[in-house]
Amino acid sequence: MKESKGAQLEEFKVVYELEGSLDLATKYFMATQTEDAKKMFSFVCQKNDMNSTVQRIEKWNRWSSQWEVQEEEVS
Repeated sequence: MKESKGAQLEEFKVVYELEGSLDLATKYFMATQTEDAKKMFSFVCQKNDMNSTVQRIEKWNRWSSQWEVQEEEVS
């Protein structure tokens, strides 16, 4: 993925559930927008042959030092 000038990388957290698991897992990505983080997570799932359900995607707000929910129940 090519970055446009002026686009700043942000930290995203994808919280998901693997098929057959009762626990939630987390993966972190650096991306310019939520859609790019979703694409990266999808690529990781395909590469590792993982069947997962995304519970939510959050973005780190460095000014308030907290995670902010971007999307919930993403498939």
